[in-house]
Amino acid sequence: MWLKKTEDLAARYHERRESIEGFEKPFVMPTPQYLFYKTLFCYPLNAEQFFYMSLSEYTQLLLASERETAEEEGWESVRRAIVSARKDGFVKDPPLVASEVLPTRDGIEEVLSTYPISKILLYAELGKKYRAEWRWAHRKKSAIEYVLTSKPTEWHEFQAIKYKTAYRDLLRMVHPKPSDETVEKIWGWILGKREPPTEKIRSYEEMRKLAGKGDYEKALRLAIDGYLPWEVLRSRIKISEVQSKELLREAIARLMTSNDIALQARTIESMVGSDFLMEIARKKDFSLNAGARTAIGLESEASEIFFEKTRMKKEEFERLLPEKPERIISLVDTSGSMHGPRIQSAARILMPFRDIIEKFYEFNETVGQIELRTLQDFRLLTRLPRNGTRLYDSIIEVSEMERLTENDLLFVITDEQENFSSSRLEDVLKLKARIALAIVAPYPADMLLKTPHTRIIAYPASDPDAFIASARIIMAGKIAESRKVVKLAELIPLAYT
Repeated sequence: MWLKKTEDLAARYHERRESIEGFEKPFVMPTPQYLFYKTLFCYPLNAEQFFYMSLSEYTQLLLASERETAEEEGWESVRRAIVSARKDGFVKDPPLVASEVLPTRDGIEEVLSTYPISKILLYAELGKKYRAEWRWAHRKKSAIEYVLTSKPTEWHEFQAIKYKTAYRDLLRMVHPKPSDETVEKIWGWILGKREPPTEKIRSYEEMRKLAGKGDYEKALRLAIDGYLPWEVLRSRIKISEVQSKELLREAIARLMTSNDIALQARTIESMVGSDFLMEIARKKDFSLNAGARTAIGLESEASEIFFEKTRMKKEEFERLLPEKPERIISLVDTSGSMHGPRIQSAARILMPFRDIIEKFYEFNETVGQIELRTLQDFRLLTRLPRNGTRLYDSIIEVSEMERLTENDLLFVITDEQENFSSSRLEDVLKLKARIALAIVAPYPADMLLKTPHTRIIAYPASDPDAFIASARIIMAGKIAESRKVVKLAELIPLAYT
């Protein structure tokens, strides 16, 4: 049943894609393993039509392919992939959805323990929605109860303030037993049965009342002194009404996380100026993804600070590869299909490795060398997409120009929509260069499916964090088994040849 469901979803997607783009036949059906690992990392970004599939179809495909993968590889392999995707790679929602079908309570607990209350509620709602189909409702419920009772008081206090409504809905759905008296009082306040039980929660309630009266500066002062979450006070206080720049700067420095600052960099700049934004950016640590997003989107001197934060060292990059290459050359797809979110993802993936890659090439219907060293270079890259996709010819041309050998790495970033080459895939297979292919969108990846015995390494990814998570899983779980000879047939077994 599961294989049939997986095949139906993949075939429906391919028919839609083929009717639009005129893809070649025969189509090689991807295996559940391939679809599971691909969908786990290539996640739709902010509903930006990053995929041709709807979110509902995506979820169905992820769950069905995961179940089928587990039947062939075992649940332990699946669990490792899910946990690593969340803990090591910063990939947010897909591991949560995938954990829906984990058969053991321990596995579910391990994934849920990394999420806030709002996501745990989402998981509970998923369990309720699919309980007739998955039949593991009790196991999921007890896993949620364990996570809630194992957390420290400070965690409950923070979650109660930030996600009070979601926490209330979760408590009504699960009915856990409190771990201690303070947690019991916090839950009573969440459910509307008790007065605010802690100093932080009392600060929040007072801040909310002041904000409701329009006294935003006093409310902000109270939020700072009570160390309240920025997301909470931002939803209660009209920041634009606060006249004191000094108070705003103090609130940003004390209450905003590095991710808050990255995501709201433009707002901060407009409120308190670029000098302060640069100062606070220098002091904070940012994830690669947050820094890359901000660097591309922020037109100010401060963006250079975020750009610098994305830099990765050579030894860190080499740990993501099965072998240390002598040279690294990059080839990025700038065809028309890469326009918008895809080329932005390509730029973000490449940003951390700009000092590691020796040369950069871009291709559409032709190939050309480009510079990708400065932030302005990356901004220009996002404006390049046009024309057709000459993927196979471009790989061969760059490999020959650079005289790449099996000791070199050609790092290709593409959505794989080949439609303009005179060469065939078989010609690409003759190359001695080792090719790491970062898939920015969409799936299935036709090129990979047809290359079962090449040294191509597939890294499904939609952003730098997803690329790193994908690389870590491939390194840990798959390439070690291939004894450093990367064969796709061993990496992702094919259902059909």
